[in-house]
Amino acid sequence: MTSRVSTASWAAALSVLAVAAYQSQDTVQGAAPTPDISGVYWTNSYTSRIQPVNGGDPPYKHEAMATYKKNMAAIAAGTLDDRARSYCVPDGVPRVLQSPYPFEIVQVPQRGELYLLYEINHMIRRVDMQKPLAPEKELQDLPFFAGHSAGHWEGDTLVIETAGFNDTSFLDNSGAPHSDQLRTVERIRKIDNGKALEDVVTIHDPVVFTRDWSARFVYQPRPDLRIMDWNCGEKHRDLSSVKGIHPQ
Repeated sequence: MTSRVSTASWAAALSVLAVAAYQSQDTVQGAAPTPDISGVYWTNSYTSRIQPVNGGDPPYKHEAMATYKKNMAAIAAGTLDDRARSYCVPDGVPRVLQSPYPFEIVQVPQRGELYLLYEINHMIRRVDMQKPLAPEKELQDLPFFAGHSAGHWEGDTLVIETAGFNDTSFLDNSGAPHSDQLRTVERIRKIDNGKALEDVVTIHDPVVFTRDWSARFVYQPRPDLRIMDWNCGEKHRDLSSVKGIHPQ
């Protein structure tokens, strides 16, 4: 069974962000200008399994690998309880980073905020650019599908730390598990003279993995696109241009 997601709140959020971003164009006098990575981005390749930057498989602990194999078998049988696909709850991080659908970055520097707006499931990530993440206990008391995020700039690189996840989502589209101890650090920057956007995410989850590891995602700027409407269970954007997507 699927449910239709109302788009009223999504449209309202975009309107507020657009106004705030417009009002924040003037840089505070004397302050260094904030790097501009705003805009719509879209990958041109897709794989269902998240892959470490150095190749091979993520360093699962024995029990976690057993859970992963069980999840993959359930996907093959069509029985996996994947709420992100059956009820369109947020994909979470890093799963949303591998989405074959576009996303938009909206920077609001005068408010100390940055937003990542994902077309898939209309997932919204608010990144607090003014203060670090709350203490671990506070984050665990209010877990989110997408966690809680705080960011800062290191030169031309946006660093986003995210924690406070619930444990009911997956790391990717192949059923890779994680625990509520998951923490991610993303390093996002423009590369190739601004022709691409790179996101290298480091994954820390001592319950599931024997060590920290990283994955890399690259997207192309798409100023010709706008984020589309999303209704759970209905057909959406044509993905035929994305390498790795197979027609249904």
